[in-house]
Amino acid sequence: MQQAGLQPLVDFETLPVSGFGDVLPKYLQLRKHYKVLETALISADCKGLVSVDYPGFNMRLVTLAKKLKKPVLYVAPPQIWAWKSHRAKLFAGCENISLATFFDFEIEAYKNANCNVVKMVHPFANSVLQANVSGEDCLSTKRNKILLLPGSRKSQALRNISAFLDVVNKCEQDAFLHSKNVVLLAARDSLVPIFEKALARFYSASKLKVSVCVSPKTAEERIDLFRSAEISISAPGTATLELALSGCPMVVCTKPDFLTMVLAKRSVKTKFFALPNIILQRAVFPEFITRTFDFQTLAEVVDAVKKMTVAAPSFSKVLLQNLQADYNSEKLMSEFLAKLV
Repeated sequence: MQQAGLQPLVDFETLPVSGFGDVLPKYLQLRKHYKVLETALISADCKGLVSVDYPGFNMRLVTLAKKLKKPVLYVAPPQIWAWKSHRAKLFAGCENISLATFFDFEIEAYKNANCNVVKMVHPFANSVLQANVSGEDCLSTKRNKILLLPGSRKSQALRNISAFLDVVNKCEQDAFLHSKNVVLLAARDSLVPIFEKALARFYSASKLKVSVCVSPKTAEERIDLFRSAEISISAPGTATLELALSGCPMVVCTKPDFLTMVLAKRSVKTKFFALPNIILQRAVFPEFITRTFDFQTLAEVVDAVKKMTVAAPSFSKVLLQNLQADYNSEKLMSEFLAKLV
């Protein structure tokens, strides 16, 4: 959005956090940012609110917009199908609040809660369709990289990097990967020096070359990168869906903070954490969600990597079929902007 001309009121770089244990240290900073946005929303110049994901922050803004009777468009609203289903009460029966989800299981949950919701075509799915139409074959692309995607949140990524590198080291020792070029992917520029520092700390001498790169900004560039990977190890999140849609072999792995792990065990209702597995309702891509990345877990992850590289079927076409919808971003925004006139 910033590339399209959006003028940010707060620094987006400080907003990404993951889990309860990561939010607490940033509480004062997040509260300061919220006050800035609250003031902007209350202003007479503000005609409506468009929020994207980030429920812990955006739900408060939506609550305020509802009180002010200002139209709201919420893209990727809270995951009530997985936990905290009570959040749907804020949107229920309110025609002034429009929700846009990407997945069938989400739209079903919100319709059952009497919410004004539509299914929107996932933007990355559109890009994959265009790439396929242009004649690119994800299965014939030369795969010469090992991709590591530890997460977009700093604290989450730093917990994962050492574990991911342990897997790479073990894979190198077992000598079954053909690729020697390991890419540690940073979600944004500010994470590069942090990742490089972590790399120097955790990564021992090895024949494999490990480099830190920023994730490409355009979907087309990310598709090309993902299709060049022999294997990827990724934290749960949108990245897993993009990797799967690109036809990239993948193992999903993450080390949550302690508080998040404890609360998730009590309240999370979903069987899977990786979006492709949730959509397909089967463990297509192996998942490892653990606080203790011990020798046994390492061995299990390495074994999963071996199996995915030997025979990794592409589920891209099946996923694309699941992501088809009547609404695209242009139609969605046109209808919302009409409410402001």
